[in-house]
Amino acid sequence: MRPLGTVTEEKAKGKRVLPTTSSACSFMEVAKILKDNGYDKVSTKKGPVFMIKIMSLFDKEVKGMLPLIGKSIGADNSETKKIFNWEPIPFEKTILDTASSINNLI
Repeated sequence: MRPLGTVTEEKAKGKRVLPTTSSACSFMEVAKILKDNGYDKVSTKKGPVFMIKIMSLFDKEVKGMLPLIGKSIGADNSETKKIFNWEPIPFEKTILDTASSINNLI
């Protein structure tokens, strides 16, 4: 497998390339991955939607999350994989690598 090409890759001109996993993943799935791998500060409890809506009246960060409630956001990365002959790093590995790199900051 070769490294991901640059934006100067001829086959990518005029195309939207998405260097991401193809499957959607919820915040709860991320929390479970972390919890299952020893990150004990992570909560896997789901807050009631009505409580989140009430909290959004007083907290702009919570308000920004309202459109995401109950939604999964995925992407079609097939064109990116084909253009660059590329496979994304497994999502679980990405989450754990990220958590490991910021672990000393939290």
